[in-house]
Amino acid sequence: MKTIEDFFDSQVKINDDEKKMLKSIIEIRKYKKGEQIHYKDNIWTHFIYINHGIMRSYIINDKGKEFTRQFFFNTKESSISNLFAIDLSSIILQEPSMRGFEVLEDSEASIFSKQDLEKLFDRSKTFERIGRVFMGFGYIDMDRYYNSLLAKSAKERYMHLVHTMANLIKQVPQYHIASYLGITPESLSRIRKEI
Repeated sequence: MKTIEDFFDSQVKINDDEKKMLKSIIEIRKYKKGEQIHYKDNIWTHFIYINHGIMRSYIINDKGKEFTRQFFFNTKESSISNLFAIDLSSIILQEPSMRGFEVLEDSEASIFSKQDLEKLFDRSKTFERIGRVFMGFGYIDMDRYYNSLLAKSAKERYMHLVHTMANLIKQVPQYHIASYLGITPESLSRIRKEI
């Protein structure tokens, strides 16, 4: 697992003073399985870095059907988009989120406010650079996800999931995986049998 200090250091090298500044704004929180950490229509004010555990974000359409949008976890397979449970659009624009966020297994996270992070941006060019990297990766993640839904078959999307989030296949209910892939649980079962 990657600590938050290791993650920031891997993006842009941070010195000991900057690590102390980062630690000064972090609060450690524990979450229970099934807990809602953020509700649709609320505005995001904090960044949530996954120390361990699994969370997901989801969207509910106008007919009440739920779709998993993203999984958040901290393993060797994690990318920046899996390490931070957040709705970037909501926190940047300070608009209500379209997504809810749920804890799938007992989890621990390092959280810090947008306001505190902006103070670090003012105090250190290094953190300002990290912020730009973070926003860039957030955009890339969203772009890849939607391109995948439009351009790849369900089987290709599942195989990509197996290669990039192998730990989830066993730990997350199959109906969440199916909705993340944009297919029914029955279609997911058929794909798994073919493989």
